[in-house]
Amino acid sequence: MAKDVLVKTGLGKDELRQIWNLSDIDRDGYFDFEEYVVAMFLCDAVLQKGRPIPPSLPRTVVPPKKRRLLEGGGDMSVI
Repeated sequence: MAKDVLVKTGLGKDELRQIWNLSDIDRDGYFDFEEYVVAMFLCDAVLQKGRPIPPSLPRTVVPPKKRRLLEGGGDMSVI
């Protein structure tokens, strides 16, 4: 389960919540494979590279299949 893996990273609850909210692109409360990869990418950026969690998900990190969800009537704040 994705939640269990994220908890094992050692990041704090607030950090994990931010990463989850950014990574759950379709806002269904679950991760598909692509969203899981985004979450792990963000965890790695924070833990291994010392980067802050971005306030919004950079477009370059959004999987191509998910970009359509954010275009048009979608929530553009995560781009």
